[in-house]
Amino acid sequence: MEHSFIEADAKLEASPAQARTLDTMMEDMRNMPAPAQNLSAQPRMKPFLPTMPAPDYAEMKARLQEAGATADKPADVQAALHAEAQPRVPIVLVGPNFQGASNVDGLTPPDTHGAIGREHFVEVTNSHIDIYARDNPTQHTSISLAAFFGYTAQILFDPRAVYDTTWNRWIVTAVAFQESATRQLYFIAVSTSSNAAGPYFIYGLNVTFATGDFWDYPQLGMDQDSIILTANIFAASGGFRGADMFAVAKARLYNGLGFAVPVFTGLRGTLAPPNVLDQNARTYLVAAAGGSALSLYTLTNSSRPNGIQLSGPVNVPVAAYSAPPDAPQPGTSAVLDTLDGRFVNASTQIGNSLWQVHTINLVGYAAPRFYEINTATNSIIQSAFFFGTSTSYDFNASIAANAGDDIFVTWTMTDPRNGTNAQVRFSGYDHNDGLPYILGAGTAAFTSPTWYGGGRWGDYSAVTLDTRNARRAWLVNEYVQRNQDWTSRIVGFGFAG
Repeated sequence: MEHSFIEADAKLEASPAQARTLDTMMEDMRNMPAPAQNLSAQPRMKPFLPTMPAPDYAEMKARLQEAGATADKPADVQAALHAEAQPRVPIVLVGPNFQGASNVDGLTPPDTHGAIGREHFVEVTNSHIDIYARDNPTQHTSISLAAFFGYTAQILFDPRAVYDTTWNRWIVTAVAFQESATRQLYFIAVSTSSNAAGPYFIYGLNVTFATGDFWDYPQLGMDQDSIILTANIFAASGGFRGADMFAVAKARLYNGLGFAVPVFTGLRGTLAPPNVLDQNARTYLVAAAGGSALSLYTLTNSSRPNGIQLSGPVNVPVAAYSAPPDAPQPGTSAVLDTLDGRFVNASTQIGNSLWQVHTINLVGYAAPRFYEINTATNSIIQSAFFFGTSTSYDFNASIAANAGDDIFVTWTMTDPRNGTNAQVRFSGYDHNDGLPYILGAGTAAFTSPTWYGGGRWGDYSAVTLDTRNARRAWLVNEYVQRNQDWTSRIVGFGFAG
């Protein structure tokens, strides 16, 4: 069934990019006034903005927490998860496992995100960029996002980083708090080569298209021709106005050229773009708004401002789902926010398959459920829960897949009944099994030594395919260093065969 096209009702214009080098960035950081360089002098907490009214979200979470889980997870779900048909080549640690950025700015949450490239792993947090040599992570450069983007008027947050394996470029984004009711800047940085420590083109875009609007929870993806960006938009009153989406041709961004592109507004909330691994002429974006369907949009001609087309949303039927309860921790009444059932990171698109994962309610527990969506038939090929134990709370997962249909996931787990604080976990599926997609309980890459004071946690986790071996992946995720202090873990994992 064909669906009508959506009209773009805003336009975004950008001047040619500013070129910045690592030396310039480091010099700027040294010369910044203390409050701008050391943001711990101005503590800020970035609240979670749900797409439902905030009081309703708080009431829902309180109700779920009060109800609690009264029994273990269903036996049939556990049996499927722990079936004998486990991967013949188990997923294991095959790369480094080291500590990343740690409480560098005093911002909460840290929004750990990142990607692996040919020579570097790039981690972005609130509000730093950390560049590690992939073969020797002790070779490490840390720059404030303020110095990186050359911007100090407002604090930068919600960063993302991806690596374009076709053109060997880094793309890094972050958004600033509003300067005024008519100006909020969203920054895009594009490297000029595969060298994450080399020069970048920097764009600062005013993404306020209606007075008072707030650009939040931006996501970053790409297809063969364009970089694709989405965000949730909130009115000055706090009400959710829908998601925005625009795409910019790589040919413009990668050469530091100016551009003018249409912006599609009023879309389904927390719209996730994909990372497209092939040359598909159609790009699929997906949102999870609750109920018994996912919302799928189709984007074509993404690099042509005068020919771009967006259609949808099409409903993809799935088993009914709802927002998850927050995750309790042993030794404290403070809980970790498991969010509202949204997709927290980009999808992977390959052929007719679109891979995604989100955290939903499983009989009183928070648990991730992944999907392989058939974009040709708007149906589900495979879908299943995964979790650590029968009594664990598992949440804020990210997923990546390769062209051979191996899949890789990372998430956070707590298990109060067994005294387990927040763990960074990973798992995956080896396509050589020829069996249904069963994700194991996962391996703990790192266990936090203590509990956290509560609030948002790990919703900017990221997992990306290794550029040297598609049977392997790298993750970055959050854990507790000491009570109230966050840090991050960067891990290489995959299949040894």
